[in-house]
Amino acid sequence: MTLAAVTLAAVVPVAVGAVVANLPMVAMAAGLSTLNSGRVLAQFTAGWLAGLTAITAAGLLLVDGVVLASDSAAWVSWLQLALGIALLVAGVRALVSRIRDGETDEEPGWVRTTRSLTGRKAFGTAFLLGSVNPKNTIIAMSAVSVIVDATDVIPAQIVSAVVFVVVASIGVAAPGLALLTLGDRARRPLTAVVDGFVRHSRIVTVVVLLLLGVYVAVSGILAIGSTD
Repeated sequence: MTLAAVTLAAVVPVAVGAVVANLPMVAMAAGLSTLNSGRVLAQFTAGWLAGLTAITAAGLLLVDGVVLASDSAAWVSWLQLALGIALLVAGVRALVSRIRDGETDEEPGWVRTTRSLTGRKAFGTAFLLGSVNPKNTIIAMSAVSVIVDATDVIPAQIVSAVVFVVVASIGVAAPGLALLTLGDRARRPLTAVVDGFVRHSRIVTVVVLLLLGVYVAVSGILAIGSTD
């Protein structure tokens, strides 16, 4: 297996986890497809891609810069472990909140936000959700740490980062692609998707955060063990 394949094999699980962990963002895009024009949905999708690309590129530059300055990549394994623990903490907090609140008929905040998105606000909101949102920042940095730990070859890192962004954005881009290919026939299924996410997104997010946290933390522990 080539070095590039090894790097991609390491980062794809994080990207897939990002798709599921960001189900509320997917539901926002699906909601926009039923509540607003295609132009607003396109701006939301573009904002998400720009935000996720920005935080991933910034993270890659930062980690590579520190590795170059310190002349050592050993600490990246500890970064993986720390980010894995952060994901686990986020998952536990979400689980505690889910248990405390129980089943509720209250409309999720992201549904209310979706109704108010228009024009540039859609792009700006999605950009922030894709970049500085704490959960997404941790996931993006987890992907960066996995990439840098797997290879120090810059072209391979860039390709892996692009694959991460593309795979992690599949869910958010899917409603727009559905409208583009199916037109109005896609609106009823997308509405069903939103309704399903309203009911189940919290518990799915908890499970994914916990599993992703375990994956990243264990990867860090194994990497630390291999350097001892």
